[in-house]
Amino acid sequence: MPSVTAAVIVANLPQVMLSFLYLLFNGLLTAMLAAREWSHYAQERKPLRVSTPKGMQRSTYFLSLPYRFASPLLVLSGALHWLVSQSLFLASITTELRDGRTLAEDTVSTCGYSPIAMVLTLSVGCLMLVGVVGVGFWKVSADLPIVGSCSAAISAACHPPPGQENAHLLPLQWGVIPRADGDEVSHCSFSAEEVEAPVAGAKYA
Repeated sequence: MPSVTAAVIVANLPQVMLSFLYLLFNGLLTAMLAAREWSHYAQERKPLRVSTPKGMQRSTYFLSLPYRFASPLLVLSGALHWLVSQSLFLASITTELRDGRTLAEDTVSTCGYSPIAMVLTLSVGCLMLVGVVGVGFWKVSADLPIVGSCSAAISAACHPPPGQENAHLLPLQWGVIPRADGDEVSHCSFSAEEVEAPVAGAKYA
């Protein structure tokens, strides 16, 4: 019994590791693609993406990633789990006599392995790694400061001028809002109206 338990643990331990790697890849892609989508608000006007859309707002992604990324990630992750199950598996070896009788005391439980499945597993894993690294080389616009998931920095970019209380329901663009009378420093924010591109070296609130 102890040998069976050890063999089961060894055979299934890579499955647990693959699950953690999937979460790691998903979180990494989510962070990179969220930063890329955030930066696009300085280049084009589009609605916000929220959990409960109202007006012209868009819904969040069901899998936290655009489907063109989430679907391949799910397919490759499923393929990896299956390939790993074929690479390392529980094997029970029983001695059978010519008369059909088996010798239970000679039964051995151990881990079997398949070199071909291991090579395919490494190939699919390298393919996923190359894909994630490739996404990391995508350029992100520097026109809009990258804020990550910092709520304070996001809030600082979301103070539209008076008269745009319902701007969050409309397509928005980030930029310099035309200066009102009496303002000494221009203000950068999301706005449903026309905005200008910020100028390097200028001071903005």
